[in-house]
Amino acid sequence: MKEIKCFLFLIGITLVSPAASAQNLPTTIKVQAMNMGKAFVQNDFTSFVKYMHPNIIAFAGGKENMRAKMDTAYQMMKQFGIRFKTYLIGDPGEIVNYKNQLQAVLPVSTTMKTSLAEITAETTLIVISNDKGKTWWFIDTNVYNIDSLKNILPDLSAELVIPERKKPKIVPVASH
Repeated sequence: MKEIKCFLFLIGITLVSPAASAQNLPTTIKVQAMNMGKAFVQNDFTSFVKYMHPNIIAFAGGKENMRAKMDTAYQMMKQFGIRFKTYLIGDPGEIVNYKNQLQAVLPVSTTMKTSLAEITAETTLIVISNDKGKTWWFIDTNVYNIDSLKNILPDLSAELVIPERKKPKIVPVASH
């Protein structure tokens, strides 16, 4: 009897498991997006690059070129007193299975503060997984326009709905 209960339990897990993992994909995307954002804000290139698609790294001229660009941007931000205020992650769009990849879009809003203004940039990230959703790569559509992305990532699904780029919102800081 104990063996039958164990067998039924295992069958139940097997039947529920695919549905449970499908429900966890949006959460996994959001958690990994937050970890990527944290690495970026802290200029932690070693952690940040784990979230970059290999084709994007190659397009940027390799890891060392990416590191140099990231370091330059970080130094400029420090020099101009720019600091991150918020990094908000929306909910992923529909997850599409295309050419053995899971793909979706993810809205992100980043607010930076300077002595003169607060700047909020809204962007859409394309998220791609080659391992059924365990790990995700993130591609910023504000950095790479959709036409160049189609060349860099030829296996992008046409089903992905990528919104138009938005201009940053700039709110001047009131002087006293």
